[in-house]
Amino acid sequence: MIVEERQKRLLSVIQKNKFISLQELKAVTQTSISTIRRDIENLTATGHVRRVHGGVEFIEPDRTDLTVNQRVPIYQADKRKIAQRAVQQLAGGEIIFLDAGSTTGEMISYLADKKPAVTVVTNSVHHAARLSDLMIPVMIIGGQVKQTTDAVIGAAAVAQINSMVFDVSFVGADGLSVDFGLTTPDLEEAAIKRAVVARSQLSYVLADASKIGTASFAKAVDLEQVVLVTAQLTTEQRARLKHEMTVLEAEGTL
Repeated sequence: MIVEERQKRLLSVIQKNKFISLQELKAVTQTSISTIRRDIENLTATGHVRRVHGGVEFIEPDRTDLTVNQRVPIYQADKRKIAQRAVQQLAGGEIIFLDAGSTTGEMISYLADKKPAVTVVTNSVHHAARLSDLMIPVMIIGGQVKQTTDAVIGAAAVAQINSMVFDVSFVGADGLSVDFGLTTPDLEEAAIKRAVVARSQLSYVLADASKIGTASFAKAVDLEQVVLVTAQLTTEQRARLKHEMTVLEAEGTL
């Protein structure tokens, strides 16, 4: 098993258990203690876990109050891979919905290369400005702007979405799990995602590894309603998801 895959698997195990001893990690991963210690050192350096007495614990990323600009550096390389994979699903000329969020935002520079141009509908003030700067046809949904995410939310926004039909939509998520579906911390943002998926002929959810296997407060949609685009799954994640939804990985298709 290559180092990157092994460390992703290790992180997945720690994240699932929240706290786990080194001996338990050895049994679960069938890896030597010395190798586990080296991997944990690397994961500690990235800020994903911390060493504590008796083992290691997962550091939960608190995204609830992060602004769009604060979210961007988290899993940056994976987000770029995910964005490229997502844009590859477009032939050009489609009418698409682009949800607010840092991972969906990574798609914008790649959308500029699509010919014929796509027309983008978005609920993100930040996305709309960038799309306009790149001369990509864009329409922004109106409504209340949530300050921390620049996302337009509320009943007026949902009503506008319900009057439209999208060829393809790309939504974000704070949590994605077999048990709870696609989730987000905000009820009104969940309502936007639910409306968008209902009005789309095909919907993709863009999620990095930190979101998979986790759940947030408000459910948006079931997993079977969307196609997951992610960077790379661990073997365990792939096994859990393969019966629930279609998955596109940066390095292949499930």
